[in-house]
Amino acid sequence: MNRKAAMELSMGTIVVVVLSVSMLILGMILVRSIMCAGMQISEDISSGVRNEVKNLFGADKFGVKCMGEGGQDVKLGTGGRRKVVCIIKSEEQSTYQLIATKIESLKGASTDVVQKWVLNKEWSGSVSPGTDKEVDVVLLDIPRNAPTSTLKITIQANKGAGSSDTITSIIDIVPTGFVKGAIC
Repeated sequence: MNRKAAMELSMGTIVVVVLSVSMLILGMILVRSIMCAGMQISEDISSGVRNEVKNLFGADKFGVKCMGEGGQDVKLGTGGRRKVVCIIKSEEQSTYQLIATKIESLKGASTDVVQKWVLNKEWSGSVSPGTDKEVDVVLLDIPRNAPTSTLKITIQANKGAGSSDTITSIIDIVPTGFVKGAIC
């Protein structure tokens, strides 16, 4: 009789352990999906920044506008590839060349370290009249452990063989945090 009772107790224990582990895994998946969805919302804010850059243009203003220009508060997170975007609006078919001539750190990481983050710093192409062309001028690969920093990016915008403008963008680099790095 003792053996039968011991066998029933161990089977019950096994069932409880299996159910507990299953519930724990399902709970972790649920928490992960909720947290990643919340963090995705913050990523969507960067698309809102792009829309704000588009709003810098009036109905009839043409030229090049970049994120972080003119006092805009732009923050990029650490731990991945991040783009510095410019919007080009032209009244005629034009060829543009945008080059980040200088990328320097105002605070946080040193300028030498920031230079290692740069994967691409130029764009060239044609722009059709009346359209807002969104271009990725600078591509940064910011390490996950990068310190909070402020970057000053100077962009030279050349239109065809004629005019040239200099644009200065200020971008803040902020840590994304341990939770996002570990979960998503």
